[in-house]
Amino acid sequence: MKTAEQFVADGDLKFESKDFKAAVNDYTKAIKLEPKNPDIYYNRGLAEVFLNKIGAALEDFSTALELNPKHEDSLFNRARIAASLGSYEKAIADYNAAIALNNEDAELFTNRGAVKLQIKDNQGAINDFTSALDINPSDGKAFFNRGVTYLKMHSTERAIQDFAMAYQNGVMQAKEMLTSLQN
Repeated sequence: MKTAEQFVADGDLKFESKDFKAAVNDYTKAIKLEPKNPDIYYNRGLAEVFLNKIGAALEDFSTALELNPKHEDSLFNRARIAASLGSYEKAIADYNAAIALNNEDAELFTNRGAVKLQIKDNQGAINDFTSALDINPSDGKAFFNRGVTYLKMHSTERAIQDFAMAYQNGVMQAKEMLTSLQN
């Protein structure tokens, strides 16, 4: 009989080959053998995301967090899903918890800033994008999003500066923004 570890290894291989349904099945078998392992719930949640089983993924990320409240990857993914569903306050709460665990992850600040932009907390968004850039000065996405925020705040010169930096850091969409602002 296989161990939970073997089922997880099988699930990981299937996940890597993009056979997400089979990966979910293997992770489910592993969970039956080790129901208190948050990493297995997290892995299954990721596979469920790729199968567009968002409710099941949220449930698995939440279970992982019940078992380990400091499971940063589960917080991150649950926050991303919450934001995509328009549950902005839940997303911010999860990003806050993830940042409390790891305040050196620029992506956490960039994503939380994007959520704040959605709820029209422009200054909060600027602060988060700036924090992301303090951590990773070549984060094109943070420059781009901060530029969008500055534009919403009618600070065109700052927006142009950020779009230029975003473009220099690989965000092609920034060139379109620069062209439209400079005409």
